[in-house]
Amino acid sequence: MALPTYRKPARKAVRHGTSLVTLTLVITAPAVFAVAVLRPRSR
Repeated sequence: MALPTYRKPARKAVRHGTSLVTLTLVITAPAVFAVAVLRPRSR
């Protein structure tokens, strides 16, 4: 019985896009900043 020859597993394709964390921060940071700046001030 012949053993199968060893082959390295195919590498996963590297995604060259924006990571989910970075995308989330880019979307939410300006919104949070705008809410803080535009909030009515209590006197």
